[in-house]
Amino acid sequence: MTIASDIRGKITTNIASYTEFRVSDELPFTASGEELYIKNKKTVYVDEGSQERVQLYRTLDQGSVYATETIVNAFLTVDAKNQPSNIDTVITSILDAKDVVTGTQNNESLVQTDIEEDYITYTFEYTVTKLI
Repeated sequence: MTIASDIRGKITTNIASYTEFRVSDELPFTASGEELYIKNKKTVYVDEGSQERVQLYRTLDQGSVYATETIVNAFLTVDAKNQPSNIDTVITSILDAKDVVTGTQNNESLVQTDIEEDYITYTFEYTVTKLI
């Protein structure tokens, strides 16, 4: 399993009791670039994620300590005028999905809110750092 699929599974578990929301197995974008999360409101989409090798620090003997940093994004769009009454709890539950990845040095999650026309899109970013 990948970190993205682990996060998707945890989001599914975390929001299962909020029946008006669902989690898609599809990627957030079509091949032509259409944003599915805007088209399908109240549906969480999780991307595949990207991974980068980063140098954490140099050691006294001129060696290096490296880690992999994986970034996964998730998207949720709701109607701006008629937001679900439980949206704050749902957002917190989605952010908490970061804790599903174990054996890491650091797991972080944050959310950015964008208002456009008559909808609000929440973009969640998960950053998972593992020593290698």
